[in-house]
Amino acid sequence: MLSTKRETLWGLKIFGWGLIVTSLIHMHKMIFEYNFYINIYTYLGPLVYLRYAFSWFQRIAGILIGVGLLKEKKWAPISGIILGSFTILTIYWKHPYTAFHNHTQLLDKKFGHLLQSWNIPSNLTFESATVPSMIVHCLLDVSFWAVFIFYVTRPAIRERFR
Repeated sequence: MLSTKRETLWGLKIFGWGLIVTSLIHMHKMIFEYNFYINIYTYLGPLVYLRYAFSWFQRIAGILIGVGLLKEKKWAPISGIILGSFTILTIYWKHPYTAFHNHTQLLDKKFGHLLQSWNIPSNLTFESATVPSMIVHCLLDVSFWAVFIFYVTRPAIRERFR
């Protein structure tokens, strides 16, 4: 029983701090790279501001859920399951192809000359990494939230939050 409690405590700490730290990192980027954010999602037109506001909501929710997990609040796992399920179901909205394409085009404009100076074949550009990059981002998000949901629905964790 003691090892289960210790394992439970470590899992809650990892997910709690993970949510807090990644949310703070994203908030920092959203503040200091605001123009970049707007530029990458400019294809959305005025909806870009709604997306930006919703990104803030997700980051604030991540911090609250993380703190709730660390303090073992009953609402935290449930809220995490809701946020995680929403993220999984709307993963393409979070990581749309057009945004990745805009980002890799920008990287080619700014840093493409470096690839040429390193004698990298001309068909290997940042833009050629658009789809693989998008897939990796989607897999990371889906994997994180799937493991989170699996973890917080384990009997020992559910019991801890009763």
